[in-house]
Amino acid sequence: MSHLHGPDRQLSPMTLLTLPLFRLLLVLAVLGLVVPLSAQDDLSPIFQPAPPPLPSSLQVEADLRLEVYFPALNQGGIGLLRLNGDGIERAHYTLRSSDYPFVALADDAWYALVAVDMETAPRSYPLTIVAQRAFDAVTFKRDLRINDAGYYVQNLDLSADRAYLSAVEIEAREFERLANMTGKVTPLALWDETGFERPLDTALATPFGTYRILTDGRRTRHTGWDQQAAVGTPIRAIAAGEVVFADSLEIRGNTVLVNHGQGIYSLYAHFSDLLVAPDQRIAAGQIIGLSGNTGRSSAPHLHWEVLLRGRWIDGLAFLDLWLPS
Repeated sequence: MSHLHGPDRQLSPMTLLTLPLFRLLLVLAVLGLVVPLSAQDDLSPIFQPAPPPLPSSLQVEADLRLEVYFPALNQGGIGLLRLNGDGIERAHYTLRSSDYPFVALADDAWYALVAVDMETAPRSYPLTIVAQRAFDAVTFKRDLRINDAGYYVQNLDLSADRAYLSAVEIEAREFERLANMTGKVTPLALWDETGFERPLDTALATPFGTYRILTDGRRTRHTGWDQQAAVGTPIRAIAAGEVVFADSLEIRGNTVLVNHGQGIYSLYAHFSDLLVAPDQRIAAGQIIGLSGNTGRSSAPHLHWEVLLRGRWIDGLAFLDLWLPS
C-alpha cells in the first residue's frame, strides 16, 4: 500500500532457490492463500533481548574499528553499524546522497541503523562512514549490496462500496498525511527493556512489499505485514512509546500510529475499535485496539507497519534485528 509504483515481479525458480529458508517457506505459504486480505544525541535504551551476533565484517582506520552486522541488505531491509575507538565526538554515514547520524551508547561505542527503501534498485551503492575526533576526521568507505527481495504480485478485489478507495488522489493524500506525522525524529528512545515483538501471534498473510493490483487495474505497494485476525481480536503495541495518531484514515481505516523514538514508528490499521488516544504513553504489549475490516480492506485482519526516518521497512526484519544494550 504505497504511492510508489514499480514493475510487476514474479518469483522465478532461481529466486526461490536463493531466498533464506524461513522466507521461502513464508512465501510458499502466502502464494497458497485463497482469499486476498488488506489493502493497504542522548540515548540510553536497552534494546532487543537477544545474544549479540558476530559482525559480518570489520574495518580498521586510524585506530578506529567499524563493525558491520550484515553482509548485504534486501530491498526494504535494515542493518546495524558499530563504531568504536578513542576520541570519537560524533559520527554519521552517507548513503544515496543522504546523511544519517550514529548515536553513542553506554558501552562507549557508536551505533547506527541502516535502512533501505523497498523501491531501491538492486545493486551496490557506496557507503561512507565519517567519525569526527577533536583534531581529525576518520573516513571508512565500502560498498553496500542491495539484493532483490523477490516481491510478488497479488490482486486486491474490493467490494463495490469500497472501490472508490483505489483512487490515486486518496492514496496520495493519505501518504502525505503520514509523512507529516512520521517526519519528526524524537532524540530519546521511548521503548523499554522488553524491546520489540510482534503485535499478534497468529499466522502471517500478505508480506511486506507485495505489488497490489487494485480493482481499477492500478498497481500499488503493500507497506506492511498482514496477520490473520477475526473482528474484535486484541492487538498489542510492538513496543513502548507514545501514540501520535488514533483515528480514521481512508485507506488504513481505524488506525493507531506509535512513536518509539529515534525515528522509529509503528502503525496498526483496519481496527474495529481504538483503545488509546493521541499523546498517550503506552507500554510494550499494551492492547491498543481491536482488529477489524475498516478502510481499504477485503477481509478482517491486522495490517501493521514499521517506519524508520520516514521509510517503510520490513517489519519482520526489524523485529529479528539484534540491537545493543
